[in-house]
Amino acid sequence: MIFGNFIFKQTEKIFYEKAAQIIAFGVKADPNIEQVLISSLKTNNIAEINKGKKILEQYGYSEGFLNSSYNNRKSFNIVTVGILFLIASLLFCFGGFLVGLNHIKRKRIDNLAESLYAINEGNYKINPQKKEDEFSILEDELYKTVVLLRENREKERKEKEKLTNNLADISHQMKTPLTSMSLMIELLEGSPINGDDALYIERISAQIYRLNHLVSSLLTLSKLDAGTLSLEYKSINVYEMVCTAVEPLILMIEKKEQQLSIQENSDVVFMGDFYWNNEAILNIVKNCVEHTPRGGKISIVYEQNPICTQIIIEDNGEGFQKKDIPHLFTRFYKGENSAKDSVGIGLALAQSIVKKQNGEIRAENKKTGGASFTIKFYIN
Repeated sequence: MIFGNFIFKQTEKIFYEKAAQIIAFGVKADPNIEQVLISSLKTNNIAEINKGKKILEQYGYSEGFLNSSYNNRKSFNIVTVGILFLIASLLFCFGGFLVGLNHIKRKRIDNLAESLYAINEGNYKINPQKKEDEFSILEDELYKTVVLLRENREKERKEKEKLTNNLADISHQMKTPLTSMSLMIELLEGSPINGDDALYIERISAQIYRLNHLVSSLLTLSKLDAGTLSLEYKSINVYEMVCTAVEPLILMIEKKEQQLSIQENSDVVFMGDFYWNNEAILNIVKNCVEHTPRGGKISIVYEQNPICTQIIIEDNGEGFQKKDIPHLFTRFYKGENSAKDSVGIGLALAQSIVKKQNGEIRAENKKTGGASFTIKFYIN
């Protein structure tokens, strides 16, 4: 707008000077035509304008003759070039300033990101900037927050590790009397005892087995929570793993006259811990066996896609109560259909094992009746 106004003013000035010059020459030649010349500036007679153009053209003047003066044109060109150069310089400086400011901010953000990464890796040293800027306060607060969070996490880890060690000690101390009790029960079972005494011995034996399983499961869960349980990641054949997992349940399945079908496909593999995944599958299948009636069916199928390896375990039993589904994997939770001797830790242990390997478990009722467990091991 400023540049356009300047051009307009220059054009107006040139036009005014040329008109004044023409009037001066005309009056000098004939003083009587002064009023005529002045009147011509106030009117807009197309016919007279065309006549004037023809006269000018006879002497070689075109419509741009007002700017034909060398000095005027030169002065105008110099001013125009100067203004354009000034505008270009301002735009260049402003653009350079923005680019430089963005580069500085990007560099500071990268430095902050590197500092946070170093802190997370355990390197608490930070290189303070020699020059304070708007990021300095943010840098200080981030450093304090990250250090505090890491210290709290480390403190929590140590407390969990301490709890795990205490549980391991307690477990070790409990296993000694439990082993002695198991040996005594075996001796009593081998003796000719009948009636109520034999029933009591059988119940005591079941409770000892249950207590042993509970202690072992609690110790495993505590190690998973503390992150001290080391998993061995190897290529696992799903069919081989499933067959190994259900082997301890074969007698129980045969006793209830149930049918167990396992999909045979030796090509499906994934990376994980063979032993602990066996434990997870065993607990889930055991849950299905316990809640499937005599003569029922249990099926295990699996598939693999670019995202995950999926194992589906289903039965045609009574299924889950709707109110129990959100709490199935909660520790020590016992639903309405739980077995009398259940402690509610098997599914929680299975979920912890699967989650430790970047997986998930989902439980739901089938539309046709029965329970369905879906295990997914995602590809890293």
